[in-house]
Amino acid sequence: MEEKSKYARQAAYNRRTYVRFPLDLKPEVLEAFKAKCEANGTKPTTEIKRFIDEYCKEDAGE
Repeated sequence: MEEKSKYARQAAYNRRTYVRFPLDLKPEVLEAFKAKCEANGTKPTTEIKRFIDEYCKEDAGE
């Protein structure tokens, strides 16, 4: 029970603050992307968020 409640507030915050964005990829594409990210010292989630941020800024003329 202790472990469950340890992250309960964080989980509740995440549900209120963030939305999920499911993405279907072929397994080989995902593995290649993960490998490329690891080789560059980053994480797939970081790169996807970076792309979205840059794409939105570009579209907004920033």
